[in-house]
Amino acid sequence: MSYTTPPPSGYIVPEQPGRPARPGTVSFASFLLWVLALISLISAGLALYQSTFMTKEKLITIFRDGGYPQDQANAAATFTPVGLYIACGFGVLMAIVYVLLAAFVGRGKQWARVTTWVIAGIFGACCNLFGVLGSAATSSLSGMGAPSGVDSKKIAEDTAALVPSWMQPVGLVLSLVSLLAAVGAIVLLMLPPSHPFFRRPEPVWTPPTYPAG
Repeated sequence: MSYTTPPPSGYIVPEQPGRPARPGTVSFASFLLWVLALISLISAGLALYQSTFMTKEKLITIFRDGGYPQDQANAAATFTPVGLYIACGFGVLMAIVYVLLAAFVGRGKQWARVTTWVIAGIFGACCNLFGVLGSAATSSLSGMGAPSGVDSKKIAEDTAALVPSWMQPVGLVLSLVSLLAAVGAIVLLMLPPSHPFFRRPEPVWTPPTYPAG
């Protein structure tokens, strides 16, 4: 009669059941991240669409009529669309980031949860809040800080007149929705029902087993 060597007493076996079922708070937070990704893509498209109306010739005329010398008007007309191209690229980049976060948050990855707090807090909440406040304050600040002889208010009005009138309210609505979605995702991932889903499964102790004689 032979016996196999039994496992040592207190042998640790990884837990088999795995992570608990995904709670509704995490599912809705993941959905809000998908919403943020969609809004980022829409914003990128709007920035690119807006750049098509701001041709260099039109901008030169606007800056020159606003009081800039010809050389400065040429320089300003050259660099003004660059900001729109940067906004477009940034929107695409943020859409990719939000898609990745939505996917990994839904899978219970703790690093994605923490990254969501940082990314959604900085870019989703703070930046959109400043954007909303800045849009509301633009009219009152448009005439401040302009060089002597330059009518910045006229320049701002003429530049805004180049694009369709619906773009500004649409942009404001997107900022508001993005702000609410970012805050919602942050809060949902902080709620107690979300914690167990991101907790790594603990190993369990199993008693040693011996073969039957």
